[in-house]
This record gives sequence, C-alpha cells and structure tokens, in this order.
Amino acid sequence: MEPSFFEGLVSRSRDAIVTIDTESEILFANEGVERLLGHDPAAIEGEPLTTLMPDRFRDRHRNAVTEYLATGERSLDWDDIEFPGLHADGHEVPLSIRFDEHEHRGERVLSGVMRDISGRVERERELAAANERLEQQNERLEQFAAVVSHDLRDPLNTTMATLSLLEAEIEPEGRAAEYIATLETSLDRMELLIQGVLTLAKSGRTVGEPTSVDLERVARRSWELAGAETATLSVRTDGMTVTADEERLRALLENLFRNAVQHGPRDGGDPLHVEVGRLDPDGWSAEESDTDGFYVEDDGVGIPTADREAVFERGYSTTDRGTGLGLSIVRAIAEAHDWSVTATESEAGGARFEFHTAAD
Repeated sequence: MEPSFFEGLVSRSRDAIVTIDTESEILFANEGVERLLGHDPAAIEGEPLTTLMPDRFRDRHRNAVTEYLATGERSLDWDDIEFPGLHADGHEVPLSIRFDEHEHRGERVLSGVMRDISGRVERERELAAANERLEQQNERLEQFAAVVSHDLRDPLNTTMATLSLLEAEIEPEGRAAEYIATLETSLDRMELLIQGVLTLAKSGRTVGEPTSVDLERVARRSWELAGAETATLSVRTDGMTVTADEERLRALLENLFRNAVQHGPRDGGDPLHVEVGRLDPDGWSAEESDTDGFYVEDDGVGIPTADREAVFERGYSTTDRGTGLGLSIVRAIAEAHDWSVTATESEAGGARFEFHTAAD
C-alpha cells in the first residue's frame, strides 16, 4: 500500500496524534487534535507542545523531556499517563496519553497518542461521590443504632437488676418462678436484639484497611466468645490466611457459631460439633479459579433446601429464641469484603456455609 494510505489513517484517527522533536516543537498534528482539543493542526505545527497543556504542567513536561534526553530515564509513565489537555477555548480535557520514541531522517522524535477519557473520569467521579454518600449514610445509621441501643440498654439493665432483687426478696416458687424465668428469657432476647442491631449497622459499612489474617487464630478466639460448653470446635485451615478486616471477620464467625449453637444438635444425638476449614478448589468453576475460600459447618439439624436463601434475610428465624439478625449480619460482612456466601448441607447433614474470598 502507498504511504498516503497510512497517512490518511493517521489523519482520520479519532485519537489525537502529535509528533515533537527533542526541543518539544510540534512537527506533526493530525485532525484528531482539532476534534479533541479544538486546535487547527496546521496552525500549531512549529509551536511548543506546551501549547496543548495547562500552565501548571508545562515546567513538569520540560523537565521530564530534558531528563529523558540526557539520561534515558523516564520520570513519567509513557505507556498510559493520565494528563489534562488544554482546549483551544481554555477548558481542560482529561486525556490518556501514550508516548513512543522514533527516528525520522536521522533525528530523534517523540510521538504521542492522546485519547479523551472524560466519560471514564466522570464515571469514576460519580462512583466516588456515591461511595462517599453511602459511607455517610452508614455512619448515620451506626450513630442512630448506637443512640437507640444506649437508650434501650439503660431501662433494660434497670429491669434486669430489679428482677434479680425481686428473686432474692421473694424466693419465687411454682408459677411465680415460671413467670420470672419467662421475664429473664425475654430480657436476654432484648439484649441479643440490641447487640444484633448494633452489629448489623456496622456490618454494612465499607470494611477497614484489610490485613492478612490467620483464620485459625481468629476462629478459635471467636469460639471462646460465642461457643458453648456442650459443643466442640475443630479447625482444618492448613495455615490459611484471608485478607480481611479482622474485627469484622471475628463478628462473622461469632454469628455463625451462635447460630449453630442456638439450633443445637439433632434430637438424641451427640453434642454439637462445629468445623472451620479451607475449601477444596477441585471442581471449582473458571470464574472461581482466582479465589480462595473457607467453610463453617456443623453436624446439627441443618437448613431445609427451600430455606437456604431465606436464612440470610433480616428477621428470618426458625426458633423463638432467635433474633433473625445473625445470618443477615454474616452476609453483610461477607459482601463488604466482596466475598460470596452460600448456605448448603454438611456431610453430616447439618448446616454448611461456604465463603469464596479473593486469593492472597
């Protein structure tokens, strides 16, 4: 093909293409420069490249070119630098620029291909604004939950203390003892609800700075806080670490452990056993190939197949003692980490929760 064919392609390119010499003087500019930045290509040939830049970046450009020509070291990333161009009418245009060096007629020249990324920048700005609004909403929700729980806890603590004094005073028997036991159960449930609301309010926030966390250590610590004397725990994580907000991971495991203990072992069966382990990647889909994962399972009563999605909904509970918040907290924390969580059946017929996490 004739050179004029390729020249035509360059001239008609939607991207702006500019070639400069070692003095940053524009040797060539295609029609894309006018479409993108409003400058007549013929008019800017012979002008410095800084004509296309906002004032605040001109010295930086000159210094970078001088350093490169003198040392061969690039102080800027030439492969995809984001840089504002100066439109002929004075407004700035966000650009993605790629520079390459060539030799033309025995002279060193640099060519830059500039692409308008205004749409991408605007989308990123909108996403950042949306994330900031969401964070503010979550902070307000957490503050509201804290105020409400404080206002509820004061009368709750007073009621519990008064009930204890009443028991000591009258030494209840028969129906009176049953009534007091019912009150104690109701008050304990209220305390769980208050704590659940607080945890749920926190779980919707963006997680804090994730770190590499030893899953076995966190699991055993969580079991100390949420386990039961009649239940047992085993951990088979093979030294696995997860990138997580440790405090939130602990809350996730505590809620799973409490859920298992609350539903208890099968009728007439052995004491409940809970296990935390690393998922076996054999058989994972291609979409899951760049992930890691862990599970929490028990040998208790399990979850009916029809209910395995509903259990994550707020307020869903199969027992009178449940708050219906525990598993919704688990899902919220998992999603805040960009993990997926599914409920299924353990090999022993109990409940099993699987988490796919980003691999370290």
